[in-house]
Amino acid sequence: MSEVNPTRLCIVGTGFSGTAALFHLVNALTADRRPVSSVEILTIESRQVNGPGYPYAPYELLPGHLCNNQARQMSLAGDDFYDWLGEHRQRLAAEFPALIRETHPGVPLDTWEPDPEGFYPRALFGVYLEERFRETVSKARRHGIRIQSYNGYCAIDGYRQSERFSLVIERVDDGSREVITGIDKLLLSTGHWVPLDTESEMTAGNFLDSPYPDSKLRASVAAWSEAVRDKTLTCFVKGMGPSGIDAIMSLAESGTFHFSDSGHITGYSPSQAEAQIQIVAGSRCGFFPAVRGASVEYQFQYLTEETFGELERVLGQKLGLNDILSMIDQELRAATSGQIGWQDIVEPKFENAFEKLRYDVTCPHENNLVHTILLKARRMKFYRHLNAFEKEIYDRELDTHFIRIAVPIPLLNAEKLLALFESGKLESVKMGYQISGNPVAHGGQYQVTFTDGDAESTRLVDAVIRASGQDFRLSLHPSRLVSALAEREELLANREGHYSTGGIMLDSDESYGVMCRDPETGRVVPSPWIASYGVLTRYWQNERNFSAAFVEAAMWLSEEWAAYCARQSSPLVAESAWQN
Repeated sequence: MSEVNPTRLCIVGTGFSGTAALFHLVNALTADRRPVSSVEILTIESRQVNGPGYPYAPYELLPGHLCNNQARQMSLAGDDFYDWLGEHRQRLAAEFPALIRETHPGVPLDTWEPDPEGFYPRALFGVYLEERFRETVSKARRHGIRIQSYNGYCAIDGYRQSERFSLVIERVDDGSREVITGIDKLLLSTGHWVPLDTESEMTAGNFLDSPYPDSKLRASVAAWSEAVRDKTLTCFVKGMGPSGIDAIMSLAESGTFHFSDSGHITGYSPSQAEAQIQIVAGSRCGFFPAVRGASVEYQFQYLTEETFGELERVLGQKLGLNDILSMIDQELRAATSGQIGWQDIVEPKFENAFEKLRYDVTCPHENNLVHTILLKARRMKFYRHLNAFEKEIYDRELDTHFIRIAVPIPLLNAEKLLALFESGKLESVKMGYQISGNPVAHGGQYQVTFTDGDAESTRLVDAVIRASGQDFRLSLHPSRLVSALAEREELLANREGHYSTGGIMLDSDESYGVMCRDPETGRVVPSPWIASYGVLTRYWQNERNFSAAFVEAAMWLSEEWAAYCARQSSPLVAESAWQN
């Protein structure tokens, strides 16, 4: 390998996952004085800014859109985010006062101190990612690594050429195209995505397929309000998870939340100056996630190993879905002295979301135990051990219960939701698990069907904001690059027996190497070039949807690629030694 033909590494998407890849890759390449002078890293990003990506874009979010994890758990490495907050405390207070006040209400900006247990705005985490990306680029260049960033470009196609890979990119502003050739390794880190819609009747009219960006939501709501004129606009938020809560916060943004001296929410006053909006939130279960409480120490009695693979070896038997649910039920009952079992997770013993929130904001110890147990069960990665029929059942009926418990919400958000309920601004409905195609277009409005006790009821709403879970079928992925690579069979949708699990097929459980079809032999083999992690890959939503998993994947990738670069550089080193 020569200087005019460097080892060329390419990262498509520079949000959290792509930034984590670059961060750890540069650290790996520059560690131990590895020979890196012949390495070039290319980054492709449709936005003009690298780092925040879709979920953490500072100028597309409200301060009230919070991270779901504490500062100590949100980072590119170790406690780096928390350390960054401390290092830049005064500057951040001067440049982003609203973001600091959101987590530290009532605390003077000149005296605030970062809290490792605090839930900070996602926009602030985006600022951190943007700065770390720039610093990483500077570090790489100081070590002789060439970095070429293509901002304002979308990757739209890719193909093998002369034993390397070529990528077609297109400018967002004018549609002009370029071809990048000679790529040795390619990472697809496109991250969070909104699936293409297939129900045209549903998406016509007053419908938003995502609550993001906030500016688009607000513009849409303004137009919808103008259409109903003197009436109150009734807006249905489909989904009661973190995205649904973000949508509710955006819809309530014109009003004012009131705080106590201790920083807790005491009430909400709607704005009198702007159009009136009534919010109806709904989901299949009809409840918001539990409130994130304190970490608890618990001695597991049934889920005793770190993974289900290890547990099966210890027990000497294969575990099926019913076995796993039974063990979780036994663990829950053992932890709560028989008060809570698996069925209480499926059907919480509360009349409605308001009543459950009132209980959750007290942060009862039982909730912390339930969270600890469900989170561990999920991270033991039992999904991969299920057969195709069990995976299908789990995806259709059970994952919603795990994710509602394993991904709890900040207390501040729960208090705001309670205040909105009490002010009359917010209502909630339970849509149930048997009602399909909900809501449906109905004479210029939408009809929402929900359960009311044992009966079904309906109501009309003026507009719908979809904030429900993603659809992981590759056929619905909006990326032209993903579609093109799938058509060329440079990546394959993961399929097991009769069931398509969603996501890209990988070459093993602990690898992020993509499988492709060899054009000469027709066999399914590991791709020599492409890797992928994040929601684009199989099982990610069932096993790894937490920030530390992105960092873990980025570290795997950085070691793989650094080792590849070292092998490519070896002839150079040997040649240099011979000449000397």
